[in-house]
Amino acid sequence: MSFSISELVLENSSDEEQIRTRKIFEALKIKAKNNEFLTEHEKDFFCHGVKLSLLSDGNINDYDCCKNFKFKYFYLIYFKDLLGSGIYEKTKGMYLYKVGKNEVERDIKYLANEEREWLKTIRKENHSNELLKQISKETRDEIKNLKKSEGLLIFNRDKRRFKLQIRSLILQSKYIYLTVLEIFEMFDSDDFVLGLNGQNIEITEYSIIHILNRHFAQITKPTSSKSFHTTDFKPKYLNSQLKEIVSTIDSSGLLTSMPINKVAFRFKEMDYFMWVNKRFKSIKGKGNVEYNRVETFYPIIEKTEKVQLNLEYDCRKINNELSVYVKK
Repeated sequence: MSFSISELVLENSSDEEQIRTRKIFEALKIKAKNNEFLTEHEKDFFCHGVKLSLLSDGNINDYDCCKNFKFKYFYLIYFKDLLGSGIYEKTKGMYLYKVGKNEVERDIKYLANEEREWLKTIRKENHSNELLKQISKETRDEIKNLKKSEGLLIFNRDKRRFKLQIRSLILQSKYIYLTVLEIFEMFDSDDFVLGLNGQNIEITEYSIIHILNRHFAQITKPTSSKSFHTTDFKPKYLNSQLKEIVSTIDSSGLLTSMPINKVAFRFKEMDYFMWVNKRFKSIKGKGNVEYNRVETFYPIIEKTEKVQLNLEYDCRKINNELSVYVKK
């Protein structure tokens, strides 16, 4: 039996709460030792507990289930500078410490190995798992686009920078994959279905991976021409936030009888486009079935799109936070 996500949250520092969460930790420890299935949230809870434990619980390297946790922990420490030339901090028990040179070198080697192993995964083109299939294709496409400029590089410093860009892209790809695993644990299938004008619009593995990779990764892609989301939208709650916004737009009736392939709205003073396309999917017993899929969702910052929005749409207020653009 798996623990619910809410059970895996430490509510306060009381003795009763410490006892409750320790019981959960002990139950997960037995499963971890026996290599039994753990959800991603259970893995994070257990492995975080191992790192903080003052008892004889070992370390995260003792448990296979902590591999994803370890990667995310190291990635978040080093992703801003994968050369190992920065100043880094880690936790030990309840304290922070500055990472020494030898430890940095070991950690960078670990991430380089993770890059090589993940590259083997994303090079495969026949994944049966839809999430692996989509993250692999997205990453291969990005690597392909990046490599178009490789032949133009002359200086060694530019070639080193290029290799670092590839490494950053690949490691970020794995981090996004692990994040999306958690997202699909957090919500029911209905939470990924939007309703507009009597039609269902699905947020799929493709949708989330594409949006997180292209429009939530500004800090790892400073030279990208893409627009990036602000803190108004949270990556892990994107589907639920969009569902609530689209539901409010639908209830307003302002888009009744309008096409749903391109939905523009203003939320908290920022303009957004949500693009939807017809796609086909195979359903057992029904064959290929047509459905609506969210292709992308991003803030509108490009001047040409802003001009188009003002020329072709009227902005209609729904409430203090939300307005929708209606075709003239």
